[in-house]
Amino acid sequence: MATAGLAVRMLSGNATPSARAAYRVAPYAKTAVPTARQLHLMNRLGTGFSVAAFRQMTAAGGETAWFERQLDPASVSENARGAAVPGWFPDLRRSPAEIWQTDQGSGKPGWEYARDLCNAALLRRTYSSRSVLESMVEFWSNHLHVDANHFPAFTVRSSYDDVIREHALGRFEDMLVAATLHPAMLLFLDNWKSVKNNPNENHGRELLELHTVGRDAGYTEQMVKDSAKILSGWTVVRDTWVRQYDANRHTTGAVTVLGFSRANSAADGSAVTEQYLRYLANHPATAQRICRKLAIRFVSDDPPAALVDRLAAVYLDSGTDIKPVLRALVAREEFWASAGQQVRTSMDDCIATLRALDVRASGPTGLSSFANELCWTLNSTLAFQWPRPDGPPERAGAWASTTRMLNSFRMHWNIAGGWWPNGEVTYRKPASFLPQKRVRFDQFVDHLCRVVLGRKSTSRILRAACEGIDVAPGEVITAKHAVISWKFPRLLAVLLDSPAHMSR
Repeated sequence: MATAGLAVRMLSGNATPSARAAYRVAPYAKTAVPTARQLHLMNRLGTGFSVAAFRQMTAAGGETAWFERQLDPASVSENARGAAVPGWFPDLRRSPAEIWQTDQGSGKPGWEYARDLCNAALLRRTYSSRSVLESMVEFWSNHLHVDANHFPAFTVRSSYDDVIREHALGRFEDMLVAATLHPAMLLFLDNWKSVKNNPNENHGRELLELHTVGRDAGYTEQMVKDSAKILSGWTVVRDTWVRQYDANRHTTGAVTVLGFSRANSAADGSAVTEQYLRYLANHPATAQRICRKLAIRFVSDDPPAALVDRLAAVYLDSGTDIKPVLRALVAREEFWASAGQQVRTSMDDCIATLRALDVRASGPTGLSSFANELCWTLNSTLAFQWPRPDGPPERAGAWASTTRMLNSFRMHWNIAGGWWPNGEVTYRKPASFLPQKRVRFDQFVDHLCRVVLGRKSTSRILRAACEGIDVAPGEVITAKHAVISWKFPRLLAVLLDSPAHMSR
């Protein structure tokens, strides 16, 4: 919590009482805003505020009913643009063999498939009506990370994304089995290189350290070796990149890992592998590790032990089902008290910006289209391209550096002005943000805060807006005023660069 609080204070700055008095907010009450609880739920468990998301929540009957519906994605009608996004990147649906051939020949190189996957993820999270599902897909993609640029895992990385999506709101033990034995993970962590009596230890080690029980569980080096023995035999056929189980590669012999013991005497050890993975998924140390990461992602950098213990108990009681855990998290006061105490990651910031400004991309027909260039606006590591197996960091301190902030400010500026990316995309016209033909500037700022940030204006924001674009609070704004004709991008940037937008 201390790290997140420091990061938010770095964003916030301080306003003196006299400054607050000089810039008194003039409410534009005709524009409705969500309650604090509604906004917090959209920002934390969803993918950020938008007028459309607020309408969706209101239509559902409030934040509680909305959240319950979100936990059953099939019950939520998908946004047409969100549903169309996967079809915008047809190359990702090529077979692994074809992807490999295009990389090895004179066709499409592997890094371009990784770029496509990043853009597809950003756009899907932006436009989907199933925002809780999208948030959980991101969470599990980080936890069970596979680098989309890895050679040769890039050939099967798109289908791995499908596996994460299928299980994101289901049981962790089912997801662990599917993800661990997917060819992308077998390639990324070198299990496909294992041979009989000499298993590669990388996958067995990371399974324990990163994906399940964690370093503090008390496993030994011998247990790492036994973990590798259990996973041996699972491999991938080169050039086609199809998974297979090869008993000739399986190392037999007794194994013991944190209370899991088997004779492991059969040549075909595939059944033992699944038993082992399900055992690890249900281990109390795994419950603690998964629930602590959930609490870090959705509550604070240093979540209270009591919160983690409660979530871990629900996780074990539910048979590793994630939905009850999320319900338990949202029921806790710690969740609601943490509003505004986390810094958005670069990707979360980009998605929230596109949603807030209602930026509407179209299916790409060329490399200069918005959908194909969006990933470069991050000025940061692209989605699924963290080079290490531990996945990108969740804690706020990693996302509060000066460089990151300046890069995000640049992204805000480009998107606010509709300057880049600008191919095959529709940006809202500045005049469309006017709530009426003539409006005082201080009221206009309040209206903008309501439709862009999902909250009312403050004296600090009003002061920043007035000083940033040199406009007095009482000036009357029309479609021909400089605020609309050429100063509007700077005004939007004031809101987007503020802690009200960059924290959540």
